[in-house]
Amino acid sequence: MIPALRDRWRRPVTALSTAALALALSCAGALVAHPATAADDPPGLPDASIARTANPAPSASDAELRKRVVEAAKTRATPETKPKKTPFIIGGTETSISSAPWMVQLSYYDPASGDGYFCGGTLVAPNKVLTAAHCVAGLDWVNNGAVVAGATGLLDSANGTVAGVWRQWNHPRYNDATIQNDIAVLTLDRPLEDQWTKLVQSNDTASYKAGTSATVYGWGLTSGAQDADLSATLRKVTLPLVSDSTCNTAMQSVLGEDDFVEGSMFCAGTPATGTDEGTKSTCSGDSGGPVVVGGRVVGIVSWGVSGCTAKGAYPVFTKVSSYVWAAQPRIDDTDLSFDGRADLLARTPSGGLFEQDSKGTSLATRAYRSAGWQTASWALQADLDRDFFQDLIMRDSTDGKLYRSYYNHASDAFEWMQITSVWGGYKSYAVPGDMTGDSRPDLVAVDADGSTYLYPGKGNGEFYGKVKIVDKAWKGVKIFGRGDLTGDGKADLLVRNSSGVLYLYRGTQVEKTPFAARIQARTGWNFTSYVTSGDVTGDGIADVMARDSGGTLWLYPGTNKASTDVFGARKSLGTGFNQYNLMF
Repeated sequence: MIPALRDRWRRPVTALSTAALALALSCAGALVAHPATAADDPPGLPDASIARTANPAPSASDAELRKRVVEAAKTRATPETKPKKTPFIIGGTETSISSAPWMVQLSYYDPASGDGYFCGGTLVAPNKVLTAAHCVAGLDWVNNGAVVAGATGLLDSANGTVAGVWRQWNHPRYNDATIQNDIAVLTLDRPLEDQWTKLVQSNDTASYKAGTSATVYGWGLTSGAQDADLSATLRKVTLPLVSDSTCNTAMQSVLGEDDFVEGSMFCAGTPATGTDEGTKSTCSGDSGGPVVVGGRVVGIVSWGVSGCTAKGAYPVFTKVSSYVWAAQPRIDDTDLSFDGRADLLARTPSGGLFEQDSKGTSLATRAYRSAGWQTASWALQADLDRDFFQDLIMRDSTDGKLYRSYYNHASDAFEWMQITSVWGGYKSYAVPGDMTGDSRPDLVAVDADGSTYLYPGKGNGEFYGKVKIVDKAWKGVKIFGRGDLTGDGKADLLVRNSSGVLYLYRGTQVEKTPFAARIQARTGWNFTSYVTSGDVTGDGIADVMARDSGGTLWLYPGTNKASTDVFGARKSLGTGFNQYNLMF
């Protein structure tokens, strides 16, 4: 007998016990603090809290977030609100949050409709949650959602942390009918202290080899029965990965439909037995949770057959490696104004610093931030510790040393620290992003003789020992770039030689050979300033701003093409930018 339509596994939350509701009511989440100005900055350096007037406020009060969790817990699934497709862990074992500290719970309650939903998710940066698009699409998570981290028990925010949602993104081509492109990223309204984990690399095929053991986590249903409840405790199950051909054949046989899409989905486990006994599978409520291989997220719990135990069926997961290009920029999108668009800082000769926030393809009116920046010989923006707050890295011309302005969570203030691991005498510097595959931003520097070095980031503002990656071949070049320019989820580097020829070096995330063969991207790039603070337009693709000799600032939008078409048609961002002698 062919079962009902396959189920996406966002689960309307069934009513909880009185004890569980009491536990949910006791949840306590830490509000993000508004940092104060540090009083002990090193002499001669400007105010470390500069350009931080737009610190994000929580999207909702703790009381409101607790209410959302509780109301979602009270919601009963009805035929009207129950989704047509569903996931949960059947046949797994209980585990603790310490074994998966990056696991989070997503609770959603819409007071207008009375609908409540529960999904899982993975903390992939201090303020970023990876989940399924079907958990996010069409829902207002900013006004109706809450995230619980650090808790083993379902909705046990008394022993965890509650956070709100600042922004939501799901794949723009998510298809609700086919559940294709089922991936989303939620930006939280505060950084969390819980450990986060990494996405699989885009070119990783070994992690998807048939027979490879993967671990899936979730609080979903533990039975295929109609009256089953979500698990009160985090569970996990180890499943062997299945070849695409095996999965495709099996799901066609069970569903009578060709719903499995090779390349964007994969299966894991053994064929379901038709009952709970002997079946190991995800099920409703596990949606959005991770499939982990080798410490990286390779999959997202996506869909399966109704009841989750239909004989011969497999659970189906989003293949994350196929979507790193879309998801990773949403994870790395830290900026000054917290809207997902990279912003501009510019200094006048007298040392005054101004900020102009991106509006997509234009800039907002400049805002004065502070004096005292005349000693900076160069500066960059980069979130070296991945904590949601943009760091400013500068070289102080008075002592030739490098310094970093960062948010100190312990002192609740923005402070300066000296970067002692990198020499301050190089001719050109860039922080393109993660060049080594560990999800920490790295630094590249060019010496006077053209030798170029990679400094792998430690994730705390310091760097490991230098690795020579170019031997005296980049003399006189200017290096810049931040983020993924080519659409593979890996950070790239731009190199302009003394003749104005611009080369694109695609990142490989291999420490000793961090770049693939160069591609000539443009000629005639004789600009007076280059700004690569990230994704200016907000489309998830890295961009470049460049100032010409006449003072016009141009936006070169990225295209995700590894070719001479790496940038689209340029757009003027305004004139008069010659009034600045430093832009970053």
